[in-house]
Amino acid sequence: MVTTLDLKTVFHKVLRVFLCLSLLLRLYSCSLRYGCPARPLIKPCSCQEITKGLDVSCEGARLEQLREALENFGQTGQIVWYLKMRKNQMTTFPSFLLDGLDVRHLVAHHCNITSIDDSAFVGLTDLLESLDLSQNGLHEIPSKGLEPLSALISLNLNYNLIETIRAGAFKGLISLLRLSMYGNKIKTIDVMAFTGIGGNLTRINLGGNLLPAIPSKSLQNLKALQRLQLHENKISSINADELDGIPLAHSLDVLNLAINLLEELNENAFSNFEALNSLDLEGNHISRIHINAFQGIEESLEWLKLGENRLEGIPSAALRNLTKLRQLDLRGNNISLIAKHSFKEFGNNLKFIYLQKNNIENIESEALDSLESLEWFYIHTNKLKSMPYRIFSPLLDSLSVFDAHDNPFVCDCGITWFREWVLKGRGSNIVSLPKETKCLSPKRLEKTPIIEIPYDVLSCTNASPTDQTYLPTMLSICFFFTSIIR
Repeated sequence: MVTTLDLKTVFHKVLRVFLCLSLLLRLYSCSLRYGCPARPLIKPCSCQEITKGLDVSCEGARLEQLREALENFGQTGQIVWYLKMRKNQMTTFPSFLLDGLDVRHLVAHHCNITSIDDSAFVGLTDLLESLDLSQNGLHEIPSKGLEPLSALISLNLNYNLIETIRAGAFKGLISLLRLSMYGNKIKTIDVMAFTGIGGNLTRINLGGNLLPAIPSKSLQNLKALQRLQLHENKISSINADELDGIPLAHSLDVLNLAINLLEELNENAFSNFEALNSLDLEGNHISRIHINAFQGIEESLEWLKLGENRLEGIPSAALRNLTKLRQLDLRGNNISLIAKHSFKEFGNNLKFIYLQKNNIENIESEALDSLESLEWFYIHTNKLKSMPYRIFSPLLDSLSVFDAHDNPFVCDCGITWFREWVLKGRGSNIVSLPKETKCLSPKRLEKTPIIEIPYDVLSCTNASPTDQTYLPTMLSICFFFTSIIR
């Protein structure tokens, strides 16, 4: 006779078997969904399982090896989230290579690709999100091959051999947001080059090419463009008339014109870029800036780079109305003086100033008084012989970085405040390379870090006895009480 206890035992055993089978089925289904194919089937490729699919890398393979390995990936029906090919020999990217694959991000570097079959990406029309064909041998944009990629968001064609961007070169790429063509040999861009690309493109990198001018007419349909990189070209002038009426002028946030051939900035050079927030002009040959060069961007410009040019002074008149300016980079010019009025009109909001590697010998009294918000001040590698307390004192409460090393300082009691500030005040956490901030004279202190000079060694040959006696003492007392209050 079967008892209730026996029935319960049988029930629990059946339940355990059922649960085990369920777990095995789940594990099996997961292995089918996310597992990489067996290693012998995908040589010379490698495979890793990631959250969104498979991460596949193929390097140094012949075309037939690639074809066989990728076919095996295709048979799994899984998403290949990343397919990265490097140093694979295939002069032409063939039509059959990606058949049956669901690839979302495709990279093919150093594969000697000179052409792409028109139907190479047909099966990825609404799947592929990013395509990187950089460091190959393309002489022209493979427009026909790219045209089906309506879901493509990012296209990278850096370091190819492209010389011309023809009309309709990116036709069909209606979802494209980012385009990079750095390091080609582009000289000309057809005025219809971006026709059919859609209105979503926000970033273009055309740096490292041979463009003689800003290709404003070619960019006229890109109403959403926010970042335009034209650095390392052959641009010799900025013509405001050419930019007049171009829609991108109302959306452009970042413009990079560094390392070109600009010698001057003319009147209203940027007047059409009413939304411009960041402007990079470093590494040109600029020696003249018109007083109204920045007219039109007074209410938007916050970041300005003018380093490594040929400026003889701080262009205060041209900068006078840039009241929103937060960063001013003037490093590596021929500036010899910071005049009393240098920052007077626009200095209140400046947080970062770079004046290193100039020829600055003198800072006039009150020259830094308006820099009430300054946080970073780089003035190293100049020709300053002194750091008068009355000049630098307006900065001492706001600075978080101060770099004055590699200047030929004369070390007397006029520089005592700096020593005390570093050793006993806020300067200990602010001054960069304090042990490289050294004396040049007098001879006995040559190459001695200012902070290592014994207190009683400092002397003032030109100061009154009262100054010699009380200035260091009063500064020490001031820093002592400041440290107690903090």
